[in-house]
Amino acid sequence: MFRFFFQAFFLLLAAMAVMSAAFAALGLLPGAGEPVAGGARMNVQLLTVWAFEALALITLFLVVQGRFASWWLDGLVAGWLAWIFRGPLLVVTIAGARLAPPQAWWNQALRWWLVYTVCGLLLAAAGRSIRPGAVEEEP
Repeated sequence: MFRFFFQAFFLLLAAMAVMSAAFAALGLLPGAGEPVAGGARMNVQLLTVWAFEALALITLFLVVQGRFASWWLDGLVAGWLAWIFRGPLLVVTIAGARLAPPQAWWNQALRWWLVYTVCGLLLAAAGRSIRPGAVEEEP
């Protein structure tokens, strides 16, 4: 189980970094192409957020694993459940508090739906080696 957790954690960090870089390269991130104030500090904060999201997604995946008909459905359900809190609930909260116009946040939320879908499927593929309720026997 520890090996799965370790591999899944770094797999999700890599997936989030690659997808974020792809969105930035395509100009889909807000402020893409503009110099970022805070440079290295901003990167550390972003990595910290991704690490927290990866831990939460792995935990959620382990809770739902084995509850659905197929391995890939476990991953999709975990990813989409996590996305609900990153996407629509965040947009409703920000729009409700009138902190920012909701359109830009909806675009960001839809991009993160794609990220969480991919991450959920990656987790499901990595989790195929562990079975819910199985106890590892020592030789």
